[in-house]
Amino acid sequence: MVHKTVSRVTQTALLLATLFVLAMPPQATASETGPKDIPPDVSCGKCGMFPAKYPQWQTQIVFKDGAMTPFDGSKCMFGFMFNMQKFDSRHSRDDIAAIWARDFNTGEWINARKAHYVVGSSMMGPMGKELIPFGDGDAARVFQKEHGGELAMFDSISMATLKPLMGKMHHKGMKDMKMDGGGHGNMKMNGSGHMMNK
Repeated sequence: MVHKTVSRVTQTALLLATLFVLAMPPQATASETGPKDIPPDVSCGKCGMFPAKYPQWQTQIVFKDGAMTPFDGSKCMFGFMFNMQKFDSRHSRDDIAAIWARDFNTGEWINARKAHYVVGSSMMGPMGKELIPFGDGDAARVFQKEHGGELAMFDSISMATLKPLMGKMHHKGMKDMKMDGGGHGNMKMNGSGHMMNK
């Protein structure tokens, strides 16, 4: 009699454990959290531009459910993360599985959380002043010496870091442009990924 009771308790516990596991939301595997291709018709999660047009500047957030949100630069990515509830009603920062950025020199995807950023250099991105990611600290320092800006690591970047990068764009050979909702519509990228007038 005791043996049958223990057996039923064990069966019930196994059944409940199985149901619990099946009821949990799926979590992304390591391969699902790697960088994903950014289709040409998918817009930036913050500004609405199309990151596929600016491969050198691309960043992306991959969520635990396998979803990916692309960005046309690190500035948009950080702006999205700092105000996520405004841009994504389905996810929170706790749902982030991985954050990827393109190394500015190599174009390779790197872990954005470990990147070395040059903030506010003279190099303009698709949306003006940027946070430019490098996988190697020495490469970031060489770039900073040539183009100015400040060095920063992922965890030290805040809204206060982004604020001076917003607003007017200053680019060699261009008049100052106030960036509003559609200001970037009069711009295009040259072959090397730098901004120029249309």
